[in-house]
Amino acid sequence: MKRLASWLAVVGVVLTGSAAVASAQTTTSIDQKRAFGTIVRGATTCVGPLSPSSAEGVQISGFTNGNADLTWQVFSVSSQSAPQLVFQTTGRNVSQTVPPSGNFLFHACVVKSNPGSEDFDLALNSQPLG
Repeated sequence: MKRLASWLAVVGVVLTGSAAVASAQTTTSIDQKRAFGTIVRGATTCVGPLSPSSAEGVQISGFTNGNADLTWQVFSVSSQSAPQLVFQTTGRNVSQTVPPSGNFLFHACVVKSNPGSEDFDLALNSQPLG
């Protein structure tokens, strides 16, 4: 009988612990637009549109395994106006959060201006990831 009581106490602790962990989890919806492959001189590849799902804004992240820098851009867009450049940097990688702006949607682009071709990976997230 003591063994049964001890076993039930352990099961109760395990179940209580599991319930506490499960209730502490929150669900956040993150949308992502992504492009990857090989980019050549003079080419531009864009992803979007995407709206922010958090007050922090959208996140552009990307990288190239090539030796040349790429230009990484984020544009805000709306049906009432032309796209507006809100962020730009040049380098082999990028990770930047762009704050929301009104009811605008966002596009992210990568531009190759150097000779040759190189592989890239571009992602636009509806909120910052870690």
